[in-house]
Amino acid sequence: MIYEGINKTEFLTHAIQNFCAKVESEKMNDIKRQYGTSTHLQVRIDTHVRYEEKRIDLDEMVIDLLNLTNDEKILDIGCATGAFLTLLQTKGHKGQLTGLDQSPKMIEEANKKSQQKNLTIEWIIGDARKLPFSSNSCDWVVARHMLYHVPDLQKTIEGFKRIFKPTGGLITTTNSRNSLPRIMELCNKMLIEFGFPERISTAAPFCIENAKEILSSTFNRVEEKVISNSLVFEQAEPIVNYITSMFPSLNIPDNTDLYTDMKHWLKVEAKNRLSRNGKVWRDPKDVGFYLCKKGEV
Repeated sequence: MIYEGINKTEFLTHAIQNFCAKVESEKMNDIKRQYGTSTHLQVRIDTHVRYEEKRIDLDEMVIDLLNLTNDEKILDIGCATGAFLTLLQTKGHKGQLTGLDQSPKMIEEANKKSQQKNLTIEWIIGDARKLPFSSNSCDWVVARHMLYHVPDLQKTIEGFKRIFKPTGGLITTTNSRNSLPRIMELCNKMLIEFGFPERISTAAPFCIENAKEILSSTFNRVEEKVISNSLVFEQAEPIVNYITSMFPSLNIPDNTDLYTDMKHWLKVEAKNRLSRNGKVWRDPKDVGFYLCKKGEV
């Protein structure tokens, strides 16, 4: 069977390739919408800080796991507004610090904040899949809560390995694919109510359930540390704000009236659920830390 000069197999292969390219393009566009501004991300960060059952400072934990001597050259990939590197230099780190993020807005904010504090940190707009650094050029690569967003995951991880020294390493963090199940269930019920497809866990491509296996295919040594925690709410507002902050990544139209209707629906539903559960909403969440080395050094 011929389709304009190509056989059926070639036609189907071409169609599948086009479909996969479209899916990846839509995924990257959703990420760009979500992280085009720091506002949405900051809402979630603030929610975790304020409503965690056990107070855990992820940046401080990463610093502790790195066991630094204060002169290491460190690259933070997916640095967002630069909080991690800013903290590191404020604490007295003397080595060269570089932050990379694909969002110009994030890098702009990171640069502004570091200038205000008279810090000497290099900020670069770039793609984690195409790192503009030579081999063995840094001591540590840090990639916190970002690898689940990256297409070509294995190739990206191999790129990370290329740029750090034999004595250096990678530290990366991620969530469980089942983190915050009650918030995710409420979000999906809202989407169904308004006629949109359910949201799939964004962490699924690189999560606690598969991270060690994925990393072990590239690194000889992978150390895993998992911390269990929960978000605890007694009011509907922070639940609504958390889900609202995800709107740009939910593959729904960017429409003010729609957002207003969805937010109103969330308020009513969240209040009802709190009332049914003794006015306490507890949502479990796990965070995984992965320290990776090229060898046994």
